[in-house]
Amino acid sequence: MGVNAVMVRSHIRFSAVLAVALALAGCGRSESYRYKLTLAVNTPAGVKRGSSVTEVAFFEVSIPARGIMHKLRGEALYLDLGPGARPLIALVGRKSRPSSGQWSRDGGPATTQLSRLYDIPPSTDVMDTLAKIARMRGPRTITANELPDLVTFASVNDPNTVTEIDPNDLQATLGPGIRWNEVTLEITDEPITKGIEQKLPWIPYYYCTMLDGARYHGKRTLANTLSTADFDETGEAGKRIRQKAASDQDLECMKLLREWQQRSR
Repeated sequence: MGVNAVMVRSHIRFSAVLAVALALAGCGRSESYRYKLTLAVNTPAGVKRGSSVTEVAFFEVSIPARGIMHKLRGEALYLDLGPGARPLIALVGRKSRPSSGQWSRDGGPATTQLSRLYDIPPSTDVMDTLAKIARMRGPRTITANELPDLVTFASVNDPNTVTEIDPNDLQATLGPGIRWNEVTLEITDEPITKGIEQKLPWIPYYYCTMLDGARYHGKRTLANTLSTADFDETGEAGKRIRQKAASDQDLECMKLLREWQQRSR
């Protein structure tokens, strides 16, 4: 494997490591919370608004090393901007731009970002800080630069047409008159959002590849950098593949990819 090659299913391996670590770690503390990201955009047809709710669970572990592991369940925020318009999509948690708040695909917004938004004093006890965050409520306004990466598709049926969106210039990619109205982040009790596969129907078919259909990340293109894990971290697609092909999941993955490519021609 080349230096830049990254396995698409790294999130599967992380889940396996997490499961083993938790089984061996004993009775460490745990904490979880759900956060709601809301995007509101001014368009020529009026304000378009959409939200997604994601859950992050945290676990104290001592094996393989002492620390805190986390696991995210949720999906990208898909904002439909109307007929004929490209959608605005906030990825699950990928963060390639530097900002005051860093997002990760398996942890969501940084603890420091949420602590700042809710005026939680700094603490050396991370689990205590997480418990305080979990009790917070109410939306907090954030800037476009504090968002996870934003993308759109020239065709929602072709993942290879993915394009990055500049959060400070929506019009450049999404068209005239598209501007931010409001962006908020909040801790919530609402259910985890589901349904991204109805908006991006290729997700189950590209489970084992990058968005350009390649098995590994080795090119300097956005479609070869992103995988379905940047859009869906619910685990449902992987569960279906494991149920259908327990003995040869790679073969099943490639069959699904070819099936979608034939359907979309």
